[in-house]
Amino acid sequence: MWIRRILYTSLGILGAGVAGLVVYGFILSMSLVLPKSDEHPPLLIYGAPFFLESGLSVKQSGLLDRLHRLEYRRVHSAPKGAGEYLLTDESIDLFLHAQEENHLPARAVRLRLADGMVSDVLSLPDEQPASWVALEPAVISGMRAGSKQVREWIPLSRIPPMLVQTLLAIEDRRFFSHYGIDPIAVGRALWINVTRGAVVQGGSTLTQQLAKNLYYSPQRTIRRKLQEVMAAVVLEFKYRKEDILESYLNEIYLGQAGSVSIYGVGEAAHRYFGKGLDELSVDEVALIVGMIKGPNTYSPVKHIEHATERRNVVLRRLRDQGLVTEPAWAQAVNRPVRVVLTQDALSDAPHFVDYLLRQVEEGAGMGIPEGARIFSTLDPWIQQLAAQSLQRGLSNLETAYPQLKGGESTLQGAIAVLEAKTGHILAMVGGRDYRVSQFNRAAQAHRSAGSLFKPFVYLAAFEAAREQGAAGLTPATLLEDEPVTLESGTGPWSPQNYDRQYRGQVTVRTALEQSLNVPAVRVAHQTGIAPFLGMLRAFGITTPLPNNLSVALGSSAVSLLDITSAYGGLANYGIAVRPIAISNMARETGETVWSPAIDRRQAASPQGAYLVTSLLKGVVDRGTGAKARALGVQGPVAGKTGTTDGYRDAWFVGYTTDLVIGVWVGFDDERSIKLTGAQAALPIWSELAARLIRPDQPDFEMPEGMIERRVDPKTGQLATSQCPEKISEVFIVGTEPTVYCEVHGGGMWERLKQTFGFS
Repeated sequence: MWIRRILYTSLGILGAGVAGLVVYGFILSMSLVLPKSDEHPPLLIYGAPFFLESGLSVKQSGLLDRLHRLEYRRVHSAPKGAGEYLLTDESIDLFLHAQEENHLPARAVRLRLADGMVSDVLSLPDEQPASWVALEPAVISGMRAGSKQVREWIPLSRIPPMLVQTLLAIEDRRFFSHYGIDPIAVGRALWINVTRGAVVQGGSTLTQQLAKNLYYSPQRTIRRKLQEVMAAVVLEFKYRKEDILESYLNEIYLGQAGSVSIYGVGEAAHRYFGKGLDELSVDEVALIVGMIKGPNTYSPVKHIEHATERRNVVLRRLRDQGLVTEPAWAQAVNRPVRVVLTQDALSDAPHFVDYLLRQVEEGAGMGIPEGARIFSTLDPWIQQLAAQSLQRGLSNLETAYPQLKGGESTLQGAIAVLEAKTGHILAMVGGRDYRVSQFNRAAQAHRSAGSLFKPFVYLAAFEAAREQGAAGLTPATLLEDEPVTLESGTGPWSPQNYDRQYRGQVTVRTALEQSLNVPAVRVAHQTGIAPFLGMLRAFGITTPLPNNLSVALGSSAVSLLDITSAYGGLANYGIAVRPIAISNMARETGETVWSPAIDRRQAASPQGAYLVTSLLKGVVDRGTGAKARALGVQGPVAGKTGTTDGYRDAWFVGYTTDLVIGVWVGFDDERSIKLTGAQAALPIWSELAARLIRPDQPDFEMPEGMIERRVDPKTGQLATSQCPEKISEVFIVGTEPTVYCEVHGGGMWERLKQTFGFS
């Protein structure tokens, strides 16, 4: 009797369990849905287009590097299809990809070359002048379901059979014969794991792996495993095998490219090899499939040895199963693993992308539509150079100054590159490694500006001189570099120069070129703190500025982006432009959703800004920034070093008529680096600037209302034939000196020329 009772009870429990599984399976069948190619399109973020125009330097612009990044292929005859180019000494024939966002079809153009410069841009085959020719913007990042991803859904019909065969051979040989669970694979895995005393092999089918990736957390628990099994069975009954396989190939996680998650075999082929799926060799297919076991462990970017070993395991399996011949196997297994990009180049400018998305959300005042296309201002080539310059520069500093290594924090740095006339952010590097720290030191960090504020001290005084005439401050005005005590607003204050030395009388030009503190404070005191603070505000400095003289020496904090933008206003003849990261945002259909308004304002006169630029050119040629010339920077360049109290921050910001580059170096915890801006920031700036600035870079044009005079630098007065030293100096009309040198005498001939209108 008791046996029968136990039997009935057991059958009842079993029946209830089966019924429960049926109900749970029914619920799952209603809720589990495979993703489709047209569902949840990713938000895609593009870099800026690169215009091809006459006067372009092939080398200095990195044109060939840009073509390779966009996956153009060099051919040895006339290009016949989009994405091909022919390079000769006389020209570059280029078959451009179609640009749907600009309604431009694929087309062929010819860039005629002369001495490495583009002389003409012609359409082919008629060789007529072509207008508005640009390389297509590159995708730099994307967002899907809250994470950084870029994916193109590839139908199963477009996936090469060799890749599918390799996947099934390695991950699920009986995929087309089981119903979501493979008892043979489970049994084999259990036996191997028991005999080896560790979990070394799994028995999950492709369907189970897909269910885990789509619906469940990666936690290894019995409950989660049972849920995964049930979901796999439901998917098998609900969908065709081909649908499951297509979803798997597009959804499988295959590692990281910087901060971008790589999902799907198509994205892996693009990110790791710069190829389409149909262009992959058998060893490249084996590497991608081999990564499934451990995407980060077997990443060819992070662990080349592990990736090679795993690839060879896959290749042996293919040989053993007859999927590749012995000669093909021998050739593939002996081929070294090569990825198309390094880890640095794979970066999608993550700090910039974060900044961009915040700017869009705050500026547009709305959520970002699904599937939107954001066209940014970023130049991916310049971004890559900036990231490399920062990495190398910080490593070089740690090698030269071992005291910078160790401690609780790592030496950090940041770079911002702006287009002077538009405020477009061309590059932004917010730190050494985004994976370690997402804090953006280019935009979010606020550090003492140090001597970077001094040019605006003199600019405020130059602007005041317009009303004071010859009595006002000019580049030739003599200033006292002697000990002084002033009332700063917080009590008596005695500023000192960094070297604790005093030079007596110096001109304004010398004071700024040598970054002397005392003369700058004297000028700020004489002009008044209010005009100086107003000048900083007009040029876009938004951080709090206390009403005391110490601000003249940069005691207030500022972001690298803001101060770089302020110097952009100097380069732009006094027109300050608020930095922007986005050109426009469009829906998937192409309809523009939002485009930011350009914030431009005349912060200072063109004449005053030009005077400061003239002084800052002297900083690079003769002053504290002269090391830039020794490091290979050519062409007309203006710039300023910055060093804060206690040597906690090192800065250099420099500019041409087109570009503004800012560099900061320091520790996050603000401990001293014991180096000046010229020692720490300038070498990093110079490496990048030497790559970006052409030797024949146009000089800054003198605006109307300016006059040039020869003066004696010791007196600041008009030079005479008796003066041992004469320099050419610029002045705002009406402020130029009228008195000839009273120290060296002479000047009769000069006075006669002036009297008769020849001077």
